[in-house]
Amino acid sequence: MSYRKPSHRLIAGICAVVAVGMVGAAFAAVPFYRAFCQATGFDGTPKRAEAGPKGPAADRMIGVRFDTNVRGIPWTVTPEVNHQTVRVGRTQMVNFTITNNGDTPMTGRASYNVSPETAAQYFTKLQCFCFSDQTIPAHTSKTFPVVYYVDSRFAADPDTQPLTELTLSYTMYQAPDVKPASGTAKTR
Repeated sequence: MSYRKPSHRLIAGICAVVAVGMVGAAFAAVPFYRAFCQATGFDGTPKRAEAGPKGPAADRMIGVRFDTNVRGIPWTVTPEVNHQTVRVGRTQMVNFTITNNGDTPMTGRASYNVSPETAAQYFTKLQCFCFSDQTIPAHTSKTFPVVYYVDSRFAADPDTQPLTELTLSYTMYQAPDVKPASGTAKTR
């Protein structure tokens, strides 16, 4: 029985395929991670849904506090109220006003999370300005509704029993694919 050594070309080909696969996996990791976090509430990321809660609302009430931050753009983001007390399992709405205090139109993007992290898996958004980039003309304000609910399963989870308040936090920043001088978004 004879043993044949693999050729250098075969080994180089296998290495090239593995390298291309690793680069592809690195680029695919970010959208997959984002989708995973939105589906599970992992890392404080609220879930997204197309329809409201299923089943009856729970007897439990919970406070929801709204926190806004702006990084690197001349905007202000203000919730209509800083706090709501809501019934777990019932759809709620709060409006946010975004004002561009700058002299040019700008496109911004919001990152968001819910804390404490154990509650994020139960916080679901139906409508939010954070689902897409927002372009605001210079010296203009726009108001956006955020429609959300805290899933009824929150009330039965032993890990959430001590919680009396959740925080929904937004950070607005300039959309990365927009040139600051033009103020218009590129088509993706």
